[in-house]
Amino acid sequence: MFCVGQVLSVSTIRDVAARAEVHPSTVSRVFSGNAQISQATRQRVLEAAQSLNFQPNAIARSLSVRRTKTIGVILPHVFDGYFADSFFPRLMAGLLEASYQRGYRLLVGGCNGYQDEHVQALDILATRQADGIVVTSSRLDVDTVGELRRHNTPLVLIGHPPAQHADVAWVDADNCAATRQVIEYLVGLGHRRIAYVGGDPDSSVVKERLEGYREGMAAAGLPVSEEWIDFGYFAEDGGYQAVERTRRNLANAPTAYYAANDLMAIGILRGLRERSIAVPGEVSFVGTNDSPEAAHLTPPLSSLRVPYRQMAAAAATRLIDYIESGQQPTGHELLESCLIERGSVQKLEL
Repeated sequence: MFCVGQVLSVSTIRDVAARAEVHPSTVSRVFSGNAQISQATRQRVLEAAQSLNFQPNAIARSLSVRRTKTIGVILPHVFDGYFADSFFPRLMAGLLEASYQRGYRLLVGGCNGYQDEHVQALDILATRQADGIVVTSSRLDVDTVGELRRHNTPLVLIGHPPAQHADVAWVDADNCAATRQVIEYLVGLGHRRIAYVGGDPDSSVVKERLEGYREGMAAAGLPVSEEWIDFGYFAEDGGYQAVERTRRNLANAPTAYYAANDLMAIGILRGLRERSIAVPGEVSFVGTNDSPEAAHLTPPLSSLRVPYRQMAAAAATRLIDYIESGQQPTGHELLESCLIERGSVQKLEL
């Protein structure tokens, strides 16, 4: 019994791990029946769970025994522009649309860093709140996919998988090929000094786009100056700062920019205008995601439209298919992006 205003304390994997002085993933392994956990560690975890009134019986049930009709997604909101970027609403629209059509709910969890992503996902699964997880990030420095696979978690990744998990189910756009096409487009308009402004350099999608940039420049027989490569961490101010960093050598300054999202492209526009550089008369630029704001900028922003809504819907559908079949998700799907041409790009007059 509790009174109005009284808060019920609900223990989590993290609480149990802290009490038992182990990593949160160890707690999940204990209750999933992992035989590689020592008896001493297992006992310490069980005692910690009991003292915190954690629900070990719920964890011990296999995912195949009963379904919640819910899929989970963890959002690592680690930079200021995460929810301002059009990636987020399109991702959510696709997940909600697909799950609703199949009679599933969507459980959204958050974390304040990529290192915490898999812990939050395991917490959702351990307390039987979801039947599977859509993973929305693929990091080079955090093995979320590997941790979830070690727990036999049904999952589908939005993005290319790490090399060591090439057989995991995934849905993505061909980021390398799409970026290469943007560079070829700019080269075709006479640009030879083209800058690449990426997001987080530890993100696989940023690496893929950088690879496409280098491939596009190489295919055109153009050298790449390291001064033209910058990372704005998907924030408008990051794009603004990139202008300063890429234009220190005016004799070798870019005549065109490709930004990995529209927020950074807006920052680039602001940085160019403060330097009284005519856009697109002197410098052209292209963004990514084709945000609602893109068409209303001055000049209207050319942008690479990435099918995030369709990708998210395909990932959710694939996950639900496998949850209902009782099999581990496999296979992949690659969707095409397209360049939306507007007034921020024009032929370079030599």
